[in-house]
Order: sequence, then C-alpha cells, then structure tokens
Amino acid sequence: MSTTPVRPIFGGTFLHRKFTPESATEDIYNRLEAGSCTHIDIGHIAKGIEEWIGKTGGGKRFYIDSKTPGGLAPGTSNRAGILQHARELHEFLVIEGKVDVYYIHMPDPSLPITEMLAGINDAHQAGYFARFGLSNFPMTDVENIHSICTVNGWALPTGYQGSYSAISRKPETVVLPTLRRLGISFHAYSPLCGGFLTKTPEQIRGGGEDAGKFSKSGGLHAEMYNSMYNKPSYLQALEMWAKVAEQAGCSKAELALRWLAYDSALSTEIYGDAVCIGASSGKQLSETLEWFKKGSVGEEARRKIAEIWRVVEGDAPLDNYDSFFRDNRERYFVPGARTQVSRPAEQVLDSKETRE
Repeated sequence: MSTTPVRPIFGGTFLHRKFTPESATEDIYNRLEAGSCTHIDIGHIAKGIEEWIGKTGGGKRFYIDSKTPGGLAPGTSNRAGILQHARELHEFLVIEGKVDVYYIHMPDPSLPITEMLAGINDAHQAGYFARFGLSNFPMTDVENIHSICTVNGWALPTGYQGSYSAISRKPETVVLPTLRRLGISFHAYSPLCGGFLTKTPEQIRGGGEDAGKFSKSGGLHAEMYNSMYNKPSYLQALEMWAKVAEQAGCSKAELALRWLAYDSALSTEIYGDAVCIGASSGKQLSETLEWFKKGSVGEEARRKIAEIWRVVEGDAPLDNYDSFFRDNRERYFVPGARTQVSRPAEQVLDSKETRE
C-alpha cells in the first residue's frame, strides 16, 4: 500500500471525435489541469488526433505520449516511416519541448525489429521525443529489444504500456519482474477490463446494450472482451466485486481505480508507473480524478480483492494482444497507411478513451 497515488494519464486518442467543438475539448483540458493530470496519451492510429491536439493548444499545456502503429498498420513503422511520423507529430502538436513517451503500439512481424528500432533511434536523436516505449510486447521481445539497443548504443526502452487491473494481475508475475530489472516503468491500461468491473453478471450474460463493450452488437469489442472475461469464474468474481464495493462504501469503478492507485504493485515514486484513464464526459473525468486523491481501499477490501484474484487467476488474460490480436491480426489489420487500418481495430483502442 502506498500513501502517494500512481500518476494518472488521460487516454485522448479519440478526443477529436468525442469532445467537439473546441470548447468541449477546452473543458476537458481545464478539468485535467484541475485534477493535476499532466499527460495525455494518443496514437497515430486515429487520423486527425494530432492535428486536433495542436489546434486546441493541448501540446502547450500537457505532456503528450504517442505511438507509431507497429502491428496495427503492418509495414508502416519502418525506419523512414517512424522518422516521418515523429517529425509530423512534433509539427502538428505545436508542442512546447517534445513528446514525452513515443511507443511502438504493437509487435509487427512483417518488419525486422532492427528496422523499427533504427527508426526510433533516428527520431530520438532528432529530438522528437524524450523516452522510447513499448506497448503489448511479450517480455522475451522486450529483453531482446533492450539488448539490441544496448549493443548499438540506441535509445533504450524506458516505458511499457500494458493491461492491468484488480482482476487481471498476470503482469505482476509475467511482466513487472522484467521491467523492474531493466528499469522500465509500467503504464497500465484497461483498469476496468473494458467496463466489466462496472457491470452485473446478468448484464454480461444478456449481452444487451447495457452490457457496453460486452453487448452482442458490440462487434470487435464484444468478441475480444467476451473472450477475455465472459467466463464462469469471472462472473462469480463480478458478484464478489459488487459486495466488496458496497461494503467499502464506494462505486465499483471507484474501487477498481483506487486499488490501482494505492494498493496495487504500481508506484510512480519508485518506478515511474502510471494508469491510463478515460471518460465519456467532463463530469465523469473530474469524478475519476478525485478518486485518485481518496487513498487506499483499506485493509479489508484489499484482502477481499486478493480473494477475488485467486478465483479468476487460472482464467486470467495477460493483455489484448496476447489474448486476442496475436491470433486474429489478419482479420482486422490491413497493411498500408494508417487510413487503411480497419475501423474495428480502432474500436478496441477506444477502450482507453472511456473510463474502462
């Protein structure tokens, strides 16, 4: 347990679609500043977001983390492509200083990893970003990348973005030991498991509109999240989760985010870790940021959350890539420019832009 919360990062990849006109985005910026949230996470996958952040002045008010698509747009994150995007990103954002963390969004087997890393180093040497990050990469790849960069004197990865929540804790044993050893911070996404932790078992089983990303009409969202969490052990855990939240006197969403902020294996003070949050409205964003100031969930809730983890541990997914995309990439991702990336692929990235 920590007395200092893990740092929140706002997931803003679809800010330009959800918060328009410009005054709506300005309201989000004001709420972020009021809640002491200094970073916005975006991705090249969403056409127009970089220009929108620049147009609305976000690059002058916040640290911006961004990504080259990697496997989300196979073949585009080659050496020249990465350098070009990093340069354009810097120009579009009208940024003060530079991008903070620049990630490779997902592994891309169609390209030699050295090709991508050379491009990352070119962009880093040009001053387009401060830190190199990886997202959704297996730890064997992370170690290999770290070794290649070390041997070549290239920019080392110092940030990693992956899935982590109170009921999806595999990173504690599969991911974090490697990251700690290599000096890489962990930035957690999907803190509510695509909204699963806010639902009831009946909603998940029914698959109606109130099931959110688990709705039968939810397309790729539904297919991915149901494959990861719609299991007997997880539905049992959902019943247990509701009881813990009730006994703790808070909402199910608040319980999940406060656990991550104060009671999880993450630490901003020691490791530089962070949690990616989102919101569907300005009011929801302010509410979420307030939870990061409320402290630990308490010893009893912490103990019961550990019991819930033991119920689902054997069925727990690692992350969206390992559990779904790696074996389904050809169904959703089209080689070529970012405008060719399938709309369903963008839908899954949207999970960081709501509070899920």
